[in-house]
Amino acid sequence: MRRIVDIYRKDKKSQVLWTYIVNLGGDGSHPSLEDFKEEALTLAGIDGRGPLEHLDAYVHLEILK
Repeated sequence: MRRIVDIYRKDKKSQVLWTYIVNLGGDGSHPSLEDFKEEALTLAGIDGRGPLEHLDAYVHLEILK
């Protein structure tokens, strides 16, 4: 299952810093929206998008095929 996840700063929620397409659940599991959010924030930390305590994520509800 793939979903779009936007990363933004907590103090500037109207400004998207980065967008990820996160793919989870390929093993037959059923990941929650929180799982997608956590994965995107992990990727943002690895990519150096900013300190994790200043970042948040919004998971789009539609599922990409």
